[in-house]
Amino acid sequence: MVIHLLLLSGFLLASIAFVQAASLRWAISESVLLAAWGFALGGIYLVSGEAWPALAQSFVTPALAPRLPPEAYLWIFLPPLLFQAALSVNVREMLGDAAPILLLAVVAVFVATAMVGGAIRLTGLGPLADGLLLGAMIATTDPSAVLAVFREVGAPERLVRLVEGESLLNDAAAIAIAGVLIASFSGDAASHASLGAALRSLGIALGGGLFVGALAGRAFAWLVPALGGEGKAEVSLSFALPYPLFLFADHTLHVSGVVAVVAAGLVISGLGRTRLSPVNWQHLQLIWEQVAAMAGAAIFLLAAMQIPGTLRNAHWIDLVALAVVVVAALVARLVVVFGMLPLLSRLRLTEPVSAAYKLVIAWGGLRGAVTLVLALGLAQETALPESTRRFVAILATGFVLVSLVVNGTSLKLLIRRLHLDLLSPQEQALQQQAVQLSSIGVSERVHMAARTFHIADAIADDACHTFRHSIDMGKTAFDIEAALSERERLVIGLVTLASKERELIPQYGSGIITIRNLDAMMQNTEVMMEEARLKGRIGYQRAAAKILAQTPEMRIARWLYRWLRIRQPYGVALADRFELLMCRRVVLHQLIVFNETSITPLLGERMAKLLTTVLKGRIDAVERGLAEVRACFGQAAGVLERRMLLLYALREGRERVAAMYEDRSISKEIFDAIRREMDGAWKLAVPRAHLDIVPFEESAVHEVPHEAPHELLHDALHDAPAGFDDSPSAQSDAAAATQVPRTPS
Repeated sequence: MVIHLLLLSGFLLASIAFVQAASLRWAISESVLLAAWGFALGGIYLVSGEAWPALAQSFVTPALAPRLPPEAYLWIFLPPLLFQAALSVNVREMLGDAAPILLLAVVAVFVATAMVGGAIRLTGLGPLADGLLLGAMIATTDPSAVLAVFREVGAPERLVRLVEGESLLNDAAAIAIAGVLIASFSGDAASHASLGAALRSLGIALGGGLFVGALAGRAFAWLVPALGGEGKAEVSLSFALPYPLFLFADHTLHVSGVVAVVAAGLVISGLGRTRLSPVNWQHLQLIWEQVAAMAGAAIFLLAAMQIPGTLRNAHWIDLVALAVVVVAALVARLVVVFGMLPLLSRLRLTEPVSAAYKLVIAWGGLRGAVTLVLALGLAQETALPESTRRFVAILATGFVLVSLVVNGTSLKLLIRRLHLDLLSPQEQALQQQAVQLSSIGVSERVHMAARTFHIADAIADDACHTFRHSIDMGKTAFDIEAALSERERLVIGLVTLASKERELIPQYGSGIITIRNLDAMMQNTEVMMEEARLKGRIGYQRAAAKILAQTPEMRIARWLYRWLRIRQPYGVALADRFELLMCRRVVLHQLIVFNETSITPLLGERMAKLLTTVLKGRIDAVERGLAEVRACFGQAAGVLERRMLLLYALREGRERVAAMYEDRSISKEIFDAIRREMDGAWKLAVPRAHLDIVPFEESAVHEVPHEAPHELLHDALHDAPAGFDDSPSAQSDAAAATQVPRTPS
C-alpha cells in the first residue's frame, strides 16, 4: 500500500509538471489539459486491464488506481487547497463586497440545489433526493481556470475579487449541504426526522465550523510572535494547522471541517501581516501557493482518471438528464446574478454590479476538482442506493466536462466581446505615462551598456527606437496633466500614498511597536483609501486623523489615574500611543520621499506639491501628539525613544549580517555566533520599562479631535496649486478615479 502511494505520488507530480509546462507553452487552460490527460490515463487503465490484466495489475493499477477510501480524497487534498485560498485573500479589501460574495457563495448554492433537484423531479428523470444531492455537488465552482483566463486578458480587479471570494466560500457551503443530504438520505436519525432538523444540522455545521476556525486562527496569530521571527518555525506551525483542524472539527465536534479551515485561513490572512515580518509573510504565501497548486492539480488529475470508468455505465437517457441539469444550473445562476444581486445595491449593501460583470460571473462559474472528488466519493458511498450513486456520479462528471469544454473555452471571448479587458481612460493615461517614464530609463541603461560593450551609438539608438515601437510609444508626445483632471490625479495620488503606507507599516513589527498598534494603523490605511475614493482629500484627512483620537481604553485609564490615582494602566496606554505616533511619523517621512521620487514623475509636480502639503499637515498633527505624550512622561520619554532605536538597530544588524552570510562574506560559524549575540540583546531590549508619569495637574494632555483638525484642512486648502477646485462636490467627482472604471463598469 505504501509503495503504491509513493509510486502514485511520483507519477502525479511528474504529470503535473509536464501539464503545467504544456499549458504555458500552448496557452491552454491548465484545468482543461489536466482533465484531458486524466481522461486519457483512465482510458489507458480500462484498456490495459482488459487486454493485459497481468501487466495492468503489476504496473498500471498501482499508479492509476489507488485503493483509498472515498473520504480520503477530501481529507488529503481539500484542507491545503482551502487554507491557501483563504490565506491569499485580502480580507479587508473583500469586506467591501461582502454582501455580493455571500450571496454568490451561500444563497446561490441553495438556489442551484433546489432548481436542479426540482428540474430532475419535474422531468421525471429521477427522484427529488437524487436531484438535490446532484445540485449541491455541482454548485461549487473552481476558480483556477476562471482566474487564469482573467489574468490572461486583464479582467477588472473587482470582477476577480467577486469570483475569487465566491469560489472560496461556496466550497464550504456546498460540501456542508451535500454532507447533510447524504446523512439524511442514508437514514441518519438526527437529520432524517424532518426538513427542519436537516436545516438545523446544516446551521450547526456551518456556524460551528466558523466559530472553531476563527478560534484556531486567533490561536495561531497569538502563537506566531512567540516564535521570535524564525521563518521556518512559522511555516511549520502553519502546516500543523489545516489537517488537525479539519479532522477535529469534522470528526470530534461534528461541525464543518471545510468551514473551519476556511475561517482559520481568513483570520490568519487578516492578522498575519502584522505578526510576521514582510519577508516571512511573503515566504509563507509562496510556499502555500506551491503546495496548493500541486494539491489542486493532483486532485483534479486523480478525479479525471475515474471519468472513463464512471461514464462507461452511462445510458442515452443520461444525456437528456445532463442537458436538463446544465440548463437548470445556468438558469439558477442567472436568477441569482440578475434577480437577487441588484436587490443588494438597492438596499445600499454594496456598490452596483454592471450587467457585463453579471454575465461573466454567470457564465464563468466553472466546475472542477471539488465536484469531481465529491462524485468520486459518492460513487463509493455504500450507505446510499446503487441507483443514486450511479446517477449522481455520472451526471456530476458529465457536468464538469461540459463546464470546462463549453464555458471554459468561450469565457475569454465573452470578456473581450464585453470589452472588460480594456483599460479605463484613467488607466490608459497612467499606463502611457508609466511606459514613457520607463522608456527614458531604459534608453539611458541601453546607451550605458552600449558604451561598456563598445557598441556604436547608432545601434543603441536603433534598439531604443525598436523598444519604444514595440510598446506602442513611438515619438508621440504625452501630457499627463492634460489627460487626467486635477481631481482625478489627486484621488489617485492619495490612494497610492495610503497603499504605500500600508506596505511600510509591517516593517516596524517584530516587537519594535506592539501588534495592536500595527493592527490599528493597518486598519486606518484601509479607511483612508476608502474615504479618499469617496470624498477625496477631505475624506482622506479625516480618516487619517481618526487614529490620533484617544481610544476608549485610554479614556478609562486616564479616568482611573485622574480620580483614583491608579497610574499603571495610564502609563501603558501612553507608552502605546507614543510608539504609534513615533512609527507614524517615520512612515510619513518615508511617504514624502516616495512622493518625490515615484509619484512626482507619474502625476506631475503640481499634484506632488499638494500631496506633500497633505503629508506635512499629518506630520504636524503627529508632532503635537508626541509633544503631549512627552509632557506626561517628562525626561522619561527618552527611555522609550532609546528602546525603539535599539530594537531598530538590532533588527537592521541582523538583516545586514544575514545578507553578508548570503553573499558568503562570512562563514556559517561566524553568522551563528553573531546571531546568538543579537538574539540575546533583542530579548533584553524588547520588554518595556515601567515609566513614572508626571502628576496629572502638571501634565497637559489634550485629546486630539476625532474629526480632522479644521486648521489642517484650512492650511492645505490655501497651499493648494492655483486654480485647484477642492469643493466637496469636486471631491465626490474625483472618487471614481481610484476605482479605475473600465468599459463598462
